Amino acid sequence: MKKIIPVLSFIFLFSVAPKAQNAEAAFTKSYAFEYDTQYAKAITALLEAGEDTYEINLRLGWLYYSSKDYVKSETYYKKAISMESGSIEARFGLALPLSAQGNWNDVLATYLEILKQDPNNSIANYRIASIYYNRKDYANASTSILKVIKMYPFDYDSNLLYGKILMAQNKNADAKKFLIKAVEYNPQSDDAKALLKKL
Repeated sequence: MKKIIPVLSFIFLFSVAPKAQNAEAAFTKSYAFEYDTQYAKAITALLEAGEDTYEINLRLGWLYYSSKDYVKSETYYKKAISMESGSIEARFGLALPLSAQGNWNDVLATYLEILKQDPNNSIANYRIASIYYNRKDYANASTSILKVIKMYPFDYDSNLLYGKILMAQNKNADAKKFLIKAVEYNPQSDDAKALLKKL
C-alpha cells in the first residue's frame, strides 16, 4: 500500500492540474475582455472553459448583468447560490438583475435571506430600509435603519435616510437631529440641507 499511495496522488494531481490551469486562463482572458467592456467575449472565455463551478457561475451572473441581460444574470446567480447555499456575495449579486427588472418583492426577499445568515449586515439592512421607506412602511424602515445606525452612528446615508423616515412620520424634531449629523458628515450635502430647511 505504501507504494500505491504516491502513484495515486500523482495521477490525481496530473488530472486536476490541467483543469485548474484551464480555469485560471479563462478568468484571465475574461477579466481582460471585461476591462475593455467586451462583455460578450468575457462571457465566451468562461463558457469555453467547459466547467460548471460556483466561481464561474458567479462571474457569469455579473457579466450578464453588466451586458444588461438581466434574465441570464439572474439564472447564473441563482445557479451559484444552489452550489453554495450560504453565499452572501451571490445573493447581493442576485439583487442586481432583480432590481434592474423591477422585481422589488424578490429583491426584498433576497436581502431578508442575507439577514438570516448575517442579521447585522449593514448593506442589507440599509437597502431593506430603503425599500420599506419607498413603500411608506415607515415602521419596518425604522427598524432596519436603526440597526445600521447602532453600528455606524455617523454614517451619512443612514442618518439621511432615517431623517427622511422621521419626517414622513411628522417627527420633525427627531428628524432634525439625524439630518444635522448627515450635514456634519458631509457639509456639501444639498439633500440634507434642503430637508433641514423644510423643518
